[in-house]
Amino acid sequence: MAASTLRVRMYRVGFGDFFLVTVPSADGPLHILIDCGVTSGKTGKGDIHTIKAAVAHMAEETKRHLALIVVTHRHMDHIIGFSRCEDVFKTFTVDAIWMPFWETEYAPEVVKFQAELTALALDVQQRFATAAGSDDPNVRAILGIVENATGVSLTEGPGGGTNARSLALLKTQFGVKPQYLGKGDAAALPASLVAAGLGAEILGPPPADAIAFMRMTDLRKGVGQYLDADGAGDRDPKSFVPFGERWRATPDDYPASAFREWAPRARRGRGTDEERYSHRIEEAIKAAQPAALLTAAKELDDFLNNQSLVVLFTWKDKRLLFAGDAQAGNWEYWLYDLDKPLKTTVGETMTKEGKSILQGLDFYKVGHHGSTNATPIAAVDAMGTGFAAMCSTQADTFGSEANASEVPRVPLMDALGAKCGLVRSDQIAVEINQQKVAPAKGAPPALPDPQRFRGRFEVGSCFVDYVL
Repeated sequence: MAASTLRVRMYRVGFGDFFLVTVPSADGPLHILIDCGVTSGKTGKGDIHTIKAAVAHMAEETKRHLALIVVTHRHMDHIIGFSRCEDVFKTFTVDAIWMPFWETEYAPEVVKFQAELTALALDVQQRFATAAGSDDPNVRAILGIVENATGVSLTEGPGGGTNARSLALLKTQFGVKPQYLGKGDAAALPASLVAAGLGAEILGPPPADAIAFMRMTDLRKGVGQYLDADGAGDRDPKSFVPFGERWRATPDDYPASAFREWAPRARRGRGTDEERYSHRIEEAIKAAQPAALLTAAKELDDFLNNQSLVVLFTWKDKRLLFAGDAQAGNWEYWLYDLDKPLKTTVGETMTKEGKSILQGLDFYKVGHHGSTNATPIAAVDAMGTGFAAMCSTQADTFGSEANASEVPRVPLMDALGAKCGLVRSDQIAVEINQQKVAPAKGAPPALPDPQRFRGRFEVGSCFVDYVL
């Protein structure tokens, strides 16, 4: 790496973010770690089992010293590496740690909110404890989402670690008090990074009094609700119950006609099938539970994604945007400078600041692994051209093309690729510690045309670099 260039390194670990930004300085390179995680996802194919080797590689590259760790949010695919590789991370020295405001331990409302989300995730996971390996796509989706929220897998494979242990390591074991940040907060960069010419602006997440934005999953405002979907009457009193008692129904609240389709029917010459009556209701309820719980799990997933720390780094005249997994609520809050969400943003004017940021980007870390519920269309439309983008992803982990939910989303990749030089982590072959992993099926076979963007890409043993 030349002494006058800045480098963004994306490690290939599967479905998860693991970025290392290296800033040149008079005293040698300074390193910023942005997230370190991976998840197996809905299909179980997201974890390619390279994260330990990648962390070891990163430790050698940085000589076990990080000027800054940026933790965008608490999902497994962004933080599990810290506890999975705890023995390595405990040998590091760290100058500063940034985390989203939603991780603060000094605001009771935030602590309570995160505890409720965790309780909901664990509650849902417990109810599917015997469903691992199920063929029901709703069940598989629920287990993938909840595993990501908790860092705990019902079918624990190689790796281990939990989100709770990762958070404990980050908050208490580096000897550095984290800064908990939200939009507009002044982030204190280490003096070494300031001297090297680095600047930073915190664009997201929204603060605690903007909870309505946290609920938003898309700019069409298509949001769900937390659901007490299984109707269990013997719930643990500590379980998260999102609706008050007056909203909870009993069988007496339903008229007899509500169950008519399952009622005993006379069959010619053979009496009734009354013995099957209760079984029909039971099976119908069982069939409805996964779909309803999936709505709750998705809502939980969306809340955690919208907690993402969004950072705009500046170096010389370059702008680098790291958006974590921010979804529309997070984006809308800083792009439109609103007090409350609108019914639609169609026709609304983006702020001059927001438009200027997007039009002047040199680098964009693609939000949420290229999923359809991040990087809003309005943001893509406002972006300039000639920048570089990196998408940390693993095909066939979440969603499917059949229902237009595949990750990464093909139309989004096409739209970004038309404006910039875009590279995906899953198009890179890995060969490290005698371990080989081929590019994902369907991933682009080649790096983008270097004439389409400023800077250059370079491929290493388990990573791809963007140098500018």
